[in-house]
Amino acid sequence: SMGDAFGGSFGTIAYLFCVNFLTFPIMNSMENPKEDYNTSVTMAVSGVWLVNVLFAIVCLAFYGAETQDLVLQNLENGVYLVLLKVLLCVDLIFTFPVVFSSGRQILENAILGGVDRNGNENVAGNENDIATNQEEEGESTSLTLALSRGAITTTAVGTCYGLSQIGGFGVVANLIGGVAQGTLAFIVPPAIAITLKRRENKGRLDVAHELPQWLIAIFGGAVVSSVTYFTFSEAMN
Repeated sequence: SMGDAFGGSFGTIAYLFCVNFLTFPIMNSMENPKEDYNTSVTMAVSGVWLVNVLFAIVCLAFYGAETQDLVLQNLENGVYLVLLKVLLCVDLIFTFPVVFSSGRQILENAILGGVDRNGNENVAGNENDIATNQEEEGESTSLTLALSRGAITTTAVGTCYGLSQIGGFGVVANLIGGVAQGTLAFIVPPAIAITLKRRENKGRLDVAHELPQWLIAIFGGAVVSSVTYFTFSEAMN
């Protein structure tokens, strides 16, 4: 049905291509982000799209309707399957930290707030007083900060592990892609654009600018809600 097809695919598509949360890490890794970002992302997305389409066609040609969410499940036990799983683990070792670091930084900024990476509070004041306070607190502040960051990282990793136990790979990809990345791609950007425009206009409503943003946000809300419903329905069944 259309519901099964949409619920079983859109989240995975968003998981692959709605990479808004990686924007800043990508830009930070570039020498000239203003000049290179658009071209680099366009080429990367196009390349990933082409490879995935070709891979899907090959899998469908071999296995037809029996193609699994994770195509490794279609392979029989043997040397090739073990080798592919090892290569997949190697891939995750290098890619998971890149994706995970963005979320970890967001959590640290939200929870630890006014503390910088050295354990110092970001407050204005007399430099001598601040230096004296830092010397007195010193090791205690650094230890507390390290423990706090360790707790945040442990909780986040545990959450990722818990989500991986929900069901098959397709279910997890749909849930993460459809809900988390769908929200970041279709709901958060319009909300930011509307807020900035109203701030620029000193609270005055700009219908011509806001209407398209509202339509995108409504579409995003509908997508997130439907993908969540279909994904949990699949997991329950």
